[in-house]
Amino acid sequence: MATVYFMELRKKYDEDILKVFDRLVDAAGGMQVVQKRSPTAVKLHIGESGNINYVNPRYVNRLVDLIGESGGRAFLTDTTTLYAGRRFRADLHIGLAREHGFDFAPMIIADGLYGDDYVDIDGAKVASLFGHIDSMLCVSHFKGHLNCGFGGALKNLGMGCSAKGGKLEMHSKSKPYVDDGRCTQCLTCFEYCIHDAIKKDKDKVRIDMKICTGCAGCMSVCPEGAIRFSWDAVSSELQKGIARYAASTVKEKKIFCLNFLINISPNCDCFHTNEPMITPDVGILASFDPVSIDQACYDLVSDAIDNLHPEIDPTEQLQFAERFGAGERKYELKSI
Repeated sequence: MATVYFMELRKKYDEDILKVFDRLVDAAGGMQVVQKRSPTAVKLHIGESGNINYVNPRYVNRLVDLIGESGGRAFLTDTTTLYAGRRFRADLHIGLAREHGFDFAPMIIADGLYGDDYVDIDGAKVASLFGHIDSMLCVSHFKGHLNCGFGGALKNLGMGCSAKGGKLEMHSKSKPYVDDGRCTQCLTCFEYCIHDAIKKDKDKVRIDMKICTGCAGCMSVCPEGAIRFSWDAVSSELQKGIARYAASTVKEKKIFCLNFLINISPNCDCFHTNEPMITPDVGILASFDPVSIDQACYDLVSDAIDNLHPEIDPTEQLQFAERFGAGERKYELKSI
């Protein structure tokens, strides 16, 4: 049974919050993954332009300091996106990371300039950088997700560590459609889609399913909420893909996970908007097991997550990940 350590933020601490954070990392033994004089990746999500719900850079900066104090050489990393935001290409992604305060360590985009650099691990197109490192800290913002119910460590390791081809593979059965009753033909989505999958006819806007990558970027820019997903078998397949990719990413690696149950938003940090939080801040969790830490987070806020999309079973990603060998669902929660 894995151990998940818990730093609760629903109570007051008399000491500096970053010192409490240090105690969490120390109690969990997080720096055991650091190899002296060797590179240590800190996998994170820097947030899309306009989004402010991502993990506070001060926590990540402290992790970088702790890695250095342990003899390692930290760098930050993430991958490019399928949708056409500021993280679509590596140079733009790095620029946005600096704007969002992640300027205290080198930033390396794991799948190359255009997102097409990958290694094949058990049939998964994992970003090439992860084929060259032995240890990694996975820093995840736990929040809601429109397809998976929630996104945490597994999504950060699965979707977040794949090259563009892997993301496309995982999204292959997730195709949006235009709700004609809501659409005002403002053409915001038409101008946004870099894949030219959105077509404008005389009396309506439609999505060409043969071209659509299923990236869902158009959903985040539609001002009327007119672009939706068909939920038939979509969520289950996507969660299965994320779990498989996460298992491939962590294979034969030393992984330490930190999940932040802070600014718990209804949607992922890829959205350029900021919606009301679905529940108050809970805390920060730490574990070597990505399945256990996601299970623990879900257990702490399950009512809020389940109310978002009652048609989705968000535990499927946990079930699949355990089956694929990414970790185990049983855990012991220890408060610091």
